[in-house]
Amino acid sequence: MADDVTIDTSELDRLVVDLTNAPVSIARQVRSALQVSAQYVKESWREKLAGNAYAPRVPFSITYDTKISDDGIEVEIGAQKGTGRQGGVALLLEYGAPRRGLAPRGYGLAALQENLEDLERGISRALGSALQDNDL
Repeated sequence: MADDVTIDTSELDRLVVDLTNAPVSIARQVRSALQVSAQYVKESWREKLAGNAYAPRVPFSITYDTKISDDGIEVEIGAQKGTGRQGGVALLLEYGAPRRGLAPRGYGLAALQENLEDLERGISRALGSALQDNDL
């Protein structure tokens, strides 16, 4: 299931090049938009995982982390393994185990797809605001 979905980031890649020399305030606002969207994806994914009597802590394994470097801003959303929160089970549910007859559920992918429009709106607003604030 996850192999069939692609997300075209070519426009975002062009935007990154265009904003390479832009003021720091743009990066702050884009980071904020990314974090808000990551929170929405995390919450949506957790909701989909909730209610499993055999794995009650699985939803709490879904977290997100923001990394900022010279290359840009990266937000990673996923199951945290090794925390006692059943993160491995979340990954098993997401991707399945064909040899054991467990089909992939794709909850994380669905959560991402549900929130893509919000991400686009957030980035657009952040850029518009930052550009206006800096008279660009």
